[in-house]
Amino acid sequence: MTDFLTDNPRSAELAAQAGFAGLGTVQGYTATLFALLAVPAGAFVAVRLAALAADENNRRLTLLYAQPLARTTLLTGEIAAALGGVVVVTTVAGLATWSGTEAVGAGLGLLAALSGAWNVLPIALLCLGAGVLALGWAPRAVAAIGALPAAGGFLLHVIADSSGLPAWVGRLSPFAHLAAVPGTPVNWHAAFLMTAMATLAAAAGGVGYRRRDLRV
Repeated sequence: MTDFLTDNPRSAELAAQAGFAGLGTVQGYTATLFALLAVPAGAFVAVRLAALAADENNRRLTLLYAQPLARTTLLTGEIAAALGGVVVVTTVAGLATWSGTEAVGAGLGLLAALSGAWNVLPIALLCLGAGVLALGWAPRAVAAIGALPAAGGFLLHVIADSSGLPAWVGRLSPFAHLAAVPGTPVNWHAAFLMTAMATLAAAAGGVGYRRRDLRV
């Protein structure tokens, strides 16, 4: 693909207009693939939390809630499971990418591949925070709200870059603040900010989940 894009600069230009620059290099191409990874990773945590809401709504948690188990404990366990799952998913993606580049001699290091895959974790954390927030205050819309930072953010990023919208519109997407790792260093400032926002959203969702009535 990198050879194709190098030999066909018009295709690379069109991709750059949509927000995917540097596809002619191994680092730039893998950085784009890793950015796309944020969408299924975010959807994974959103669907994982939506399953908890569905179990509650379908009365599959009745016996569990009858035990001396605090809601906060159950929610914490679900968050830990979703977080652990998305770390595994991104790590496997990084290892698979490194294996593929090694097989064809593309020269992408293991640490570079893992860094690129883990670079999308802040967006997945935003999805996790949004999902917990929805679980506490809008439990029937957990999947949609939880996936919004990833799926909606990606769509906004592409539309803003390709349609000439004002720059501030594009900056509303978390993808606008995602560095093209491994081609460039991690944007730690944006990563910490997204993590903080996710933490605040999850805390607010935890308050709502603890206070609201069960859906039966």
